[in-house]
Amino acid sequence: MVEKQALEISCEEVWRALSDYIEGDVEPALHARMEAHFRQCQHCTAVLDGTENVIRLVGDERSFLLPAEFGRRLSRKLAAHLSSIHGPEPVGRVREEIPLGITEARVALGSHLVYFWETDAEFKQGVRFLDTGLRMQHHIVIFGFEEENQRVLGVLRGEGFDVDRSLKEGRLTLLVRDSPAPATLSKIGIVFQEAMRSGAPAIRFLGNLGVRPESWPGEGERDVLELEARVTDMAPRFPCVVVCMYDVRSLPGRMILRGGFETHPLTVHRHTLSENPHYVPLEPFLAHLRGIPSMGTTA
Repeated sequence: MVEKQALEISCEEVWRALSDYIEGDVEPALHARMEAHFRQCQHCTAVLDGTENVIRLVGDERSFLLPAEFGRRLSRKLAAHLSSIHGPEPVGRVREEIPLGITEARVALGSHLVYFWETDAEFKQGVRFLDTGLRMQHHIVIFGFEEENQRVLGVLRGEGFDVDRSLKEGRLTLLVRDSPAPATLSKIGIVFQEAMRSGAPAIRFLGNLGVRPESWPGEGERDVLELEARVTDMAPRFPCVVVCMYDVRSLPGRMILRGGFETHPLTVHRHTLSENPHYVPLEPFLAHLRGIPSMGTTA
């Protein structure tokens, strides 16, 4: 039993030492542990075989140029996989950008945007964020109350997308806003992790905030504000873009100010994507939130 435990090694330890293993530059004890692991772990054996094949190909004088898109796809998958293991990327690292769809702009993965809309045409323009993702094989998440979710699906159907098939194939997820912020964040995280495990190159999350405040779960306004702030903090850990659609006709002014402007680093209105100078980072925002009176009282 002692000998077996001494030979045990995790997949992550194997991956860190893989290059040295292939080059024959690991200590005998580590080499023996990795050999034992390869005999039991088909996944790591496949990673080893694939790495050795790449090395052989690169060293072959007959090697050929790969299409540019191949490198981008590989980069996306590697970034997604590393993010799932190690968490968010270091501050300052340039993240991949994807077309927003609502405008002609491109936006970095890990972004959280607010989109203000007022007319039916502007609502449909916001849903173009998902149109673009469906065409690019991104995983789509639609989040909100049942009425808003069905409205989004109706727009997609009107554009010719087979949303029922996408739902059945697991490329589209519906999340109903029926839980307080902590439980909702947990649900979102689970969906994002599943999308990454399925190999989705990116995740597009469209949330809707346009219903009457008395129907909001948890502590109402405070709960919505906390969720928005924490989603901004969570988004950089995943290859995702989160867009929150705010109906300016029905939402209270202070929700537009505090939920829309203070929790989203980027804003979209009509055809313009802009950095948001009113954004407040998570900790200062939550500290201020504790002093905000509940809905229905005077601020």
